[in-house]
Amino acid sequence: MIIHNAHFYIDGSFDNSIKAIKVENGLISQLLENVPAQLDAQAIDLNGGFAYPGFIDCHTHSISGGIYTLGVDLEACPNIATLKAKISNHAKQQPHSALIFAWNFDENSLAEKRFPTQLEIDELCPDQLLLLRRVDGHSCMLSSNARAMITAMKSKDVILTGAENDLVTNWFHTQLDDETVMKAYQSAAKVAMKGGFTTVHTMIGDAEMSIDHFKMLQKRLDELPIEYILYPQSFNIEAALEAGSPRIGGCILADGSVGSHTAALSQPYQDKATRGVLYKTDDFWKEFITKAHENKLQVAVHCIGDMAIKQINDVYLELQKANPQDLRHQLIHCELCSDELISQIKASQAVPVMQSAFDLYWGNPKGLYEQRLGSARAKQMNRFASLINSGIPVCGSSDWYVTPMNIAMSVHALIHHHNPLERISAQEAIDTYTKNSARLSHDEMRLGRLQPGFQADLSVLNADLTKPFDYQAVRTQYIVKKGMQVYAYTPNCS
Repeated sequence: MIIHNAHFYIDGSFDNSIKAIKVENGLISQLLENVPAQLDAQAIDLNGGFAYPGFIDCHTHSISGGIYTLGVDLEACPNIATLKAKISNHAKQQPHSALIFAWNFDENSLAEKRFPTQLEIDELCPDQLLLLRRVDGHSCMLSSNARAMITAMKSKDVILTGAENDLVTNWFHTQLDDETVMKAYQSAAKVAMKGGFTTVHTMIGDAEMSIDHFKMLQKRLDELPIEYILYPQSFNIEAALEAGSPRIGGCILADGSVGSHTAALSQPYQDKATRGVLYKTDDFWKEFITKAHENKLQVAVHCIGDMAIKQINDVYLELQKANPQDLRHQLIHCELCSDELISQIKASQAVPVMQSAFDLYWGNPKGLYEQRLGSARAKQMNRFASLINSGIPVCGSSDWYVTPMNIAMSVHALIHHHNPLERISAQEAIDTYTKNSARLSHDEMRLGRLQPGFQADLSVLNADLTKPFDYQAVRTQYIVKKGMQVYAYTPNCS
């Protein structure tokens, strides 16, 4: 197999001396300075595109995102009336669907600046069960008939956060059969490829004790066109070990989100008299992480506010001193960091798994971060350059469905951080989604580089990301996985 007619990104730059890549058994066997005179019918012509090592998204909710791509996208609804019309029309088009998923909801984009009322929700699809999720995934609403079905729910609040938010959203997911789950992952894979990704980390489970669907998907990964790296999203260490997983966690929560005022902060929010919420005690995390560490499981914990990051990293740091192992425990999101906290993360050898698009969405002057935290703390959010300059191998992700799986947007956001002190170079940005992300899953000798012996994964774009580019004009032209072309861009087609 010969892959040719492209600009190949080799270890930090486009190497114009490399004209083709030879592939054997799914691996790169040679970098060629000349295209062979005779090409067989299987040769892949990349039509002059810019070919990067396959990009890796290190943190996604692909089951949720896959389901929601089949539901109602509420992005940029101007008002409650439009929101109601979108949900009602979708429900009418899905008369045989018992479940209706509405997502990407942001009350701040509405003229009314509020969630719908319970009455407004209940009148939209009275014969179906409706779940409406806020864009950050940390708040939701559901129809009264759905509330009546979920007997374990105790809260009477119309807007659900914290544990109740997780409970009801996971209840909706558990109502899906295996084939619907696979359909959701197929849809998610299409989104990933269109966004430029060949490998995606994803969580499966209820963030409590269930890893529902994990074993099923584990057995059927070869049905999917991209590579999924699975996380049993659970506190059930025994179940993770029994399933043969080398890791546990994902969005097991140390705190909530800035948008929902539930990220745990050392100082109060600027716009509300609260410091957010630490969802578990120090003793809980110490017991759980220590047990996982002793069983050689990599741990991944959601922590956004500085109090939550410190709570989790303190355990990582203690374990690294007492029982050092190369597990590469994860700090998912790792948004609000002081200089002191960055030094502690370096000492613990934890890996921040961060979302560059968060800054693009919420980091601008008068944006969400500044509204919630004030301008000084807004500058301490998503400190990519400070972490990387400290020698910490930051990994990139989208948190999809929260922000798009879009590599051009992600790289743009890293290069153009709202705080000039936290901007990184294009090469560092590409490393964040290639070499660094391969290292996270202990795949640094398999993924993340175009070199002999590495898996022949290529993300081919129509743009050179090392030079100024308009991310909205960038397109993924091809995805090559293990030497096989699995995606080609078609105009006006997803």
